Amino acid sequence: MRVLRLWLTGVEGISGLPVRWLLIMLGFVFAQPSSSVAQDATNNYCENPQGAEVGGFKLDKTRICVGGTIAIVAGSVPANLLNVGYAREYSGKGIPANFETGPFTYAKPGSYTLLQVGTINGSRALACQTVTVLPLDPISISLKSCSGRTVTVTPNVATLGQYDSYTINWNDGNIETFSKAAMEANPQHTYTDNGPDTRTITVEGVYNGLCKTPSTQTIKLVPAGTIPAITTLKTVSDNSITLQYQAGSGAVVQLYQKVNGVYTDTGQKGTESGTFTVQTDARQVQCFQVVAQDVCSNSGLRSEEVCSIVLDVKAANKKNNLSWTPYAGTSSSTNQFRYYRMLRNNAPVGGTIVNKNITTYTDDNNIVCGTQYCYSIVATIDGVAQTEITSASVCVTGVNGDLPDNLDNIVVSIENNRPRLTATLPKPATGTLSSYTLAIARADGSSGTFNPIGTVPNDSIFIDNSANPSAGSYCYQITYQGVCGLTLPPSKPVCTVFLNSKEKTSLDWTSESPFVPGPVSDYTVEVTDSLNGTSQKIPLGTSTHYDPPANDPNAQSATYRIIATSGGKISYSNFYTLHRDSKVFIPDAFTPNGDQVNDVFFPKGVTDDQFLMNIYSRWGEVVYSTTDKTKGWDGTINGQPASLGQYMYRIELKDTTGQKTVRTGAVLLIR
Repeated sequence: MRVLRLWLTGVEGISGLPVRWLLIMLGFVFAQPSSSVAQDATNNYCENPQGAEVGGFKLDKTRICVGGTIAIVAGSVPANLLNVGYAREYSGKGIPANFETGPFTYAKPGSYTLLQVGTINGSRALACQTVTVLPLDPISISLKSCSGRTVTVTPNVATLGQYDSYTINWNDGNIETFSKAAMEANPQHTYTDNGPDTRTITVEGVYNGLCKTPSTQTIKLVPAGTIPAITTLKTVSDNSITLQYQAGSGAVVQLYQKVNGVYTDTGQKGTESGTFTVQTDARQVQCFQVVAQDVCSNSGLRSEEVCSIVLDVKAANKKNNLSWTPYAGTSSSTNQFRYYRMLRNNAPVGGTIVNKNITTYTDDNNIVCGTQYCYSIVATIDGVAQTEITSASVCVTGVNGDLPDNLDNIVVSIENNRPRLTATLPKPATGTLSSYTLAIARADGSSGTFNPIGTVPNDSIFIDNSANPSAGSYCYQITYQGVCGLTLPPSKPVCTVFLNSKEKTSLDWTSESPFVPGPVSDYTVEVTDSLNGTSQKIPLGTSTHYDPPANDPNAQSATYRIIATSGGKISYSNFYTLHRDSKVFIPDAFTPNGDQVNDVFFPKGVTDDQFLMNIYSRWGEVVYSTTDKTKGWDGTINGQPASLGQYMYRIELKDTTGQKTVRTGAVLLIR
């Protein structure tokens, strides 16, 4: 280049043309006119011009979009600035070798420095300006179609960029402008026109006065939402309920269950229509709702409340009795109870019941003995959709026979030392008692627990061979069991009369009645002499206590029994012998002097008791012994008169019942 310049200098003298124009004419690129001036290759001359003169220029714009062009405003460069060139993407390091004159086009977004280099009076002159090149990246959006012909625009926030504003053309004549914050809030628009259901929506990022970038997407509008409905509720088992539902197109459906009076989300979800199965205690009434939500709503549309029905069936003679909980679902002007309908073995039976509060039905239509009958009840509700609620199926075995009236004529009595129950079975109003069983339950005492002890087929008498009447009172209940499972409730209890003695000198017995129905009207004590078998009866009224005469010489050999009566019926207690000490008189002195008065020592009052009497000396030696109650001690020892003084005796008596009486003491021998 230096050689070229020298050459051109000579040429200029010959031709008279400026060197710059000659270079241009020869096709050379214009180089920095002041390249001969020293420079620092690491210096940013926009920040540190290093003493250079100040140039100057204006741009027609400093902010453009990618692919846009900027130009130097004509007349904006100082007149004394010569040899002007521009670096459109100045790197900030030294002064580049090549320059342009403009205009300048930028193909990539970013922030660029435009460097001006020229000379003023032969010295370097500099000027810089910043150019912003804006990106034209499209905005990524997603559309949600909501019920009621509403659309929500959800932009990808990362793609909103640096646009000054954003416009949405809703394709119904409405174009709206939004800020970046408004776009991030997901704009929503409802179509109120009668246009097509499919719309193409355009979202544009706008650089004000410069350019914009469109994004388009098509979506199908959804009409106004429909209220969801539970169409069937069926109790499948004791712990399972199934529900079928329907909702609007595209809806997400959630199942709610009432728990302690509050509806709680079960966590089960579906779409549009389908079936839910709930594991719950189906033996209790359970209530449900479904909530339909579209993709734009959190609250959703809620169905009417639908509740299960719990059915109970009891078999009775020639009929089956049904009862159920009244339908508990809500009623409104748009949700009305219509009727109940009974099914027997999956076929309708009887008519419909239009009153919701009627909760019983009797099926007496040709009930056959031993046949199984399975019932369910169906409630029909009219609302958004017709709803049917079906209870669980409950099965019973048919009963068809004849029952007597309640067992109300029972007697228990002690016979041959065993409780004997007798039940008089009244005939039923119609038919005869062809076959039956009496089931007997027994309790130990009136407060005990009744437990089964036996059955009597086709008989009305039961003897309890496992009981001990002398150990306590026993109470009995009888349950009548007829053919085909016919059963009467257990009878009222009857209890044996238990006779015993709370004290040695008296008799007591239990007061619980041995009769059904009614209490005891009178008690009689029967006294039987154990020796000769004679007996007497002593009326006692309603008393349950008796004191035998204290001086009765036969008291210790008598056996007692209580006779209870009520309306001509009789019940006997256990036998009881009252054990009392023998009544004997023993003198404390005698005079064996031959005057025939008190010459012999022996007890008085001994009857038929077994007898043993021993006389002891003061040293404990037996001086006399006898088992003959008619003979006493005559005051001799080995045929010789005994010494005067005190002697000890021991008398042992045992009556016919085995009761032993022992008397000991001292007797004084006086002559």
